[in-house]
Amino acid sequence: MNIDETLTLNQQLESARQRLHDLYKQHGFGHACVLEQAMILDELINQYNRIYQTKKLHHHYVQSETSETTPFVCKNIPLPNPT
Repeated sequence: MNIDETLTLNQQLESARQRLHDLYKQHGFGHACVLEQAMILDELINQYNRIYQTKKLHHHYVQSETSETTPFVCKNIPLPNPT
C-alpha cells in the first residue's frame, strides 16, 4: 500500500468515526444504524492494523536479517522452563 492509499484509509477512518459520533448523538447507542456504523469503523480499523502490522513485521525482519542470523520471530521469546 502506498502513501496515497494510506492517506485515503486515514481519511476513511476519520469520516467513519465522525459519522458514528453523529449517529450516536442522533439515535443513541443501541440503534441499528449506530451498530452498523460501528462495524464499518471496526473493519476500517482492522484493515489499518493489518497494514501497520505487515509493515512493522517486514521492517523488523529486514533489520534482523541484516544485523544477525536469528530470525526476528525468535527474539525476546523466553524458552520454556524445564520442570
